[in-house]
Amino acid sequence: MYRNTDNWILHADVYGLANGYEIFVEMPGVHREDIELEVTPLAVKIWGVRKMPCRATTALAIEIQTGRFQREIHLPYRVDTTSVFAELKLGVLYIKLVRQKPVRVVVPVQSEGNDNI
Repeated sequence: MYRNTDNWILHADVYGLANGYEIFVEMPGVHREDIELEVTPLAVKIWGVRKMPCRATTALAIEIQTGRFQREIHLPYRVDTTSVFAELKLGVLYIKLVRQKPVRVVVPVQSEGNDNI
């Protein structure tokens, strides 16, 4: 059996915590150096490639998806992009994100003309 498996889909679990998020992404057979990770305040983008495990000249069956992958995960709240932790362990990419603290801005209200209304 042969399947063209270029552009396979990453499966992910996203958990909301009191102070941020934890993301788990399945990627068995992917090497750390073949993964790119980009974090913006409202999204996580993961892309890379999973290479064929064997370069034999004759394949009797090819069922493992290989090739390029890309996944973007949108977040409901802003995260601090300076405190991202990512680790690939046992075929699972673990990403920990910390929520950005809300910024409070006090805006003075101006009045036009007569203040004695």
